[in-house]
Amino acid sequence: PIAITPVPQRIEAERQPITTPPAPTQAQQELRQVAQEVWKKYGQSPDLITVDGWRLPPIDILDRAPEVEFGQADNIQRARLIEEALASYDVEAKVVQINAGPTVTQFGVEPGWDRKIREIKERDKEGNIKVRLEEVSRTRVKVERITSLANDLALALAAPSIRIEAPVPGKSVVGIEVPNTISSLVSLRGVIETSSFQKVEAKSKLALALGQGAGGEALAGDLSRMPHLLIAGATGSGKTVCLNSIICCLLLHNPPNNVRFIMIDPKRVELTPFNSIPHLATPVIVDTNKAMPTLRWLNQEMDKR
Repeated sequence: PIAITPVPQRIEAERQPITTPPAPTQAQQELRQVAQEVWKKYGQSPDLITVDGWRLPPIDILDRAPEVEFGQADNIQRARLIEEALASYDVEAKVVQINAGPTVTQFGVEPGWDRKIREIKERDKEGNIKVRLEEVSRTRVKVERITSLANDLALALAAPSIRIEAPVPGKSVVGIEVPNTISSLVSLRGVIETSSFQKVEAKSKLALALGQGAGGEALAGDLSRMPHLLIAGATGSGKTVCLNSIICCLLLHNPPNNVRFIMIDPKRVELTPFNSIPHLATPVIVDTNKAMPTLRWLNQEMDKR
């Protein structure tokens, strides 16, 4: 008989190089720390709203802006200066509205009248000649006469510059916006808690808190009624702050299964801190070569819908 003795073979496993995950960036560390602090403070809050098993963050995580009191006496004084400056150029006008905003105050100026006067000479009983003035006709002061005096008004108010809105939409006044001596902060929470935003939110979960107008009124919009949104402005005008406010509004009121984000940030500065949120359909795109195919796919998806 032939005996077959099995010979054990040594099978060496292929050694895989040990790779360590990249260290988190400073922005990711700060975001993680903030998330832990928020969870410790509000994680078990009874104010949390649960939607489809997802607990929406409470409004308490947003800070309120410190209140700044504007001197009404200063605004009344500036209104008087506006009327006097216009009168010095034979422009009759009256300030009928004062709307104090966070950075500027809007003065609503109502144009007066251009009157045509004629002199009527009459003799009294004693034969003396007296002159009586009689209004022949009158027309409204042209708006162009007010707007052409922008530099003169700025000089009278000792303001670096002013802005004239002629006329104010929906009102029969000319708006003269004068910078405030003390500016106040506009907080996201302050806008969200206004009735203007609440009305939009009651109709749509895509409500956006956009800020405050020149007259101090809250500005809110519905993203579903403006699917294409362009944010433009000069350097330092607040484009990034506006974009972050829009993203935060959507995150505060929508779970991940209702809203998905595709973010493109070639500069790797503004949007990369959002890489940890579960609402992302894909990690923040920082490669410009991937940006164009993504936009083409989004265009096809919009056409399909």
